[in-house]
Amino acid sequence: MKSDWDDAPDYLRSKKKPGPWRMAAILGVGSAITWCVIALFAKPIVINVDQLKQAIHVDGKPLFSQQPAQQPYSEPEEPIRLPSIPIDPPTQLVAYEPVSQPQPYASMEWTEEEKARAIASSQNVFSDKNYTPKQPASTYTPPATHRIAQAPQQTQQRQAKQVSRERTSKWIKGWDGGKNYKVEWLSVNNYIDGTSVCANHRRGSIDYRECRKAAKQHFHEECRTWRARYDSDRKTSSDRMKTRYCSAASSFNPMG
Repeated sequence: MKSDWDDAPDYLRSKKKPGPWRMAAILGVGSAITWCVIALFAKPIVINVDQLKQAIHVDGKPLFSQQPAQQPYSEPEEPIRLPSIPIDPPTQLVAYEPVSQPQPYASMEWTEEEKARAIASSQNVFSDKNYTPKQPASTYTPPATHRIAQAPQQTQQRQAKQVSRERTSKWIKGWDGGKNYKVEWLSVNNYIDGTSVCANHRRGSIDYRECRKAAKQHFHEECRTWRARYDSDRKTSSDRMKTRYCSAASSFNPMG
């Protein structure tokens, strides 16, 4: 058996049914509370309108055409004007010429003392009375007498040391080992004078020619002897004799 609403008692039938506006109010209040909570605790939501415009297409073409963003208008800046500084024209230098003032007549007259001084300064004739000799600017002191006497002696000694002459005379074997010849020569500053070799024989004779040939051979032998001696003892005298004979062995010409 089913019950009908009309059969319900009156105290129950008097209650109104919930209308649709009540439900809409409840949803509105709940949505407001929800958005408030999101706004307090969530990050702000940024919506780019330009991207949304570009995303909307109609027949393959964008609904909103892209327009260049207009730059804000700014008024042109006025140029900065500096305060002008007045420039003075260059000053012209005017030469100042002092005006000669007329001197008093008393200053133009010379006194007797000034006249005498002017005459003395212009005088060109000197005598024992008006000439005073001046001291010499530099003086020369002559050397002592004993120094003058020693100077010629020192000059002569220096000249004697510069040239040394030594005469040598000895018997040597002939160049072919036969006859012996007496040979003489002159050494100047430790060098044998080639023109003085065998000067004790008559120039142009056979003995003269043979003597000079033997002297050439003798110089070679002495050069080898003194070179070996100097290599062994390293003495100044050995070096001196080596130089004398080795120079003659290389430069002396027996046919000269």
